[in-house]
Amino acid sequence: MSVAERDGVGLVEPTQEDIEYVQADFDGDFEPDDDETVHDLIKVQIHRLLVVDTATGERLGLVSWHPVMYGPTVGCVAWNIGIGLLPSARGRGVGTLSQRLLVEHLFATTPYGRIEAGTDAENIAEQRALEKAGLIREGLIRGAHVRGGVRRDMVMYGVLRTDLVP
Repeated sequence: MSVAERDGVGLVEPTQEDIEYVQADFDGDFEPDDDETVHDLIKVQIHRLLVVDTATGERLGLVSWHPVMYGPTVGCVAWNIGIGLLPSARGRGVGTLSQRLLVEHLFATTPYGRIEAGTDAENIAEQRALEKAGLIREGLIRGAHVRGGVRRDMVMYGVLRTDLVP
């Protein structure tokens, strides 16, 4: 069942098999290092949708989102979104369109007024995709994650419900 689709790209509810398929073929070039330590403060529910080619049904990747808190009320909650595309799906605008569809879906179905995304400062392709999807570059977060055993900077993007142009 499609949650959102446009121009040949769809977001659908994934099965466990879909998630495992994407994770098996995902290269994770800019993913943080695995860490076995999980603190109670970071145990949040992560939501996912499968990105598909609507013409062929080909699995292209996953988009995800989870809540982040900037204060104790609903007005202080934002969604943080992410994407993991398979190498075969990159460079075709799929990331831009998938993230735009996710932003529109979240604003249409939830009360939160802010959506944000962070990406490795070296991930220029994702920075371009986020900007094309309508997110605005907000700044640099120094040393925000560890990749390859080295603390790396991230670039933060955000979009407010009032920023979207229909």
